[in-house]
Amino acid sequence: METGALMRAAREAAGISLRTMAERTFYSKTYLSAIETGQRPIPAGVTTAYERVLGTTDLGRLTTVARSAASVDTGALSDVAVMLSATRRIEDATGALAVLPAVRGMATMTEEFAQSARTVHFAAASALASEVTQYRGWLEHAVGADTAARRSLSTAVDLAAGSGDPDRLVHSLGFAGYVAWSATGDYAEVIALSDAALAVRGAHPVLVAYARMRRAELLAARGETRQARIALAEADAATEAADGVEPPEAMYWWTPGFGGVQRAGVLSILGDTVSAVAEAADGLADMPAEHLRTEWLASALRRVDPDMSPIGG
Repeated sequence: METGALMRAAREAAGISLRTMAERTFYSKTYLSAIETGQRPIPAGVTTAYERVLGTTDLGRLTTVARSAASVDTGALSDVAVMLSATRRIEDATGALAVLPAVRGMATMTEEFAQSARTVHFAAASALASEVTQYRGWLEHAVGADTAARRSLSTAVDLAAGSGDPDRLVHSLGFAGYVAWSATGDYAEVIALSDAALAVRGAHPVLVAYARMRRAELLAARGETRQARIALAEADAATEAADGVEPPEAMYWWTPGFGGVQRAGVLSILGDTVSAVAEAADGLADMPAEHLRTEWLASALRRVDPDMSPIGG
């Protein structure tokens, strides 16, 4: 990742516009734009000014790491994880298109980290790169760039496998299957991805419950009603086993309420529309207010009832 792009990603993750950054650093908007797009070199004074506005002392170290991915360390990985978390919150408020450029830059940087990190940091760098690249793929899918999304998610799966992290692998396989189904409808490919996710041992209970509910949804969409109901019962058992367990950080979007909406989508496909709408409404009532206006929740609700709204049920 170019260091200018890193500075842009940090600024956008903090929710600060280029105009505001220019006003607070006393540099012109045109000059900062040229720096962020790699058209101008980055003086130390500009880095210091960004750190002051962003309230961090880590940007200088991150730009150093970005120039030489082999110098990645635990601190740099932690800083990027914080930036990723902030970017997700911005996406929830502003939409996928607003954050996609920054996330693409972060994905490029973290993939370079994974390729170049020393052995002691390789697993952590690969897991982080998988998470960021998976997020990139989801955003690309959200804006309709499904070819790019599938490419990103394939990379995320490969990185997850290399990291040895079962949670990362299950999560990335699940998202790859979701996008493949939406983009191509290739049932064989999607079922293969679902099989691979369910075969992973030692994954987080919430991820297992999510993967099993996705399997039930796929079978229902395929018209395999009997198998779908069996899978739904298995998903319900997995959900009960995960009750009270905090989801992994990467599943920040998952709550029991969202689980109810996901289950309602399966019921809707199976033809039980009345129960589906009722369960979705109950799920919405249990969801945090900041989730109710997100694109990903609206997408889930459309699978329950095209006319269902997260605001007002």
